[in-house]
Amino acid sequence: MSTKTHTRRVPTRGRRATTSPGRPTRRTTAPTTGKAGVRTRAPRIPFVLLVMCLMGGALISLLVLRSVVAQEAYAITSLQSQNKELSQREQQLQREVAHLETSERIAREAEEMGMRQGEEPLFLDPDNGEVTGGTE
Repeated sequence: MSTKTHTRRVPTRGRRATTSPGRPTRRTTAPTTGKAGVRTRAPRIPFVLLVMCLMGGALISLLVLRSVVAQEAYAITSLQSQNKELSQREQQLQREVAHLETSERIAREAEEMGMRQGEEPLFLDPDNGEVTGGTE
């Protein structure tokens, strides 16, 4: 037979643990027990799944956001290049209009069409019916 004795004492419910004199009592919390007296743990799988779903949702949201931003950046670049082309076309048309409005060109084309330059202007007085001006 063994001479060693078991000295560890586990407090039971409803009773105080016995202590030897001069030794403080040590309280321990009893683990949660199920119906069969087996220690149960909080299930970790739902928490892990929740965290994984949140991370996956954040990743998908980030990818969608980046693709939308990239698409908008492409649209902005396209519109800027179109704006530049239209601005150049506008400047070209303004130069063309300025050239077509010159008085020398208008006079030359009028002569080519058979028009002649008038002398002094004549004025008609509607009250009297007289023509005034010009060389008399």
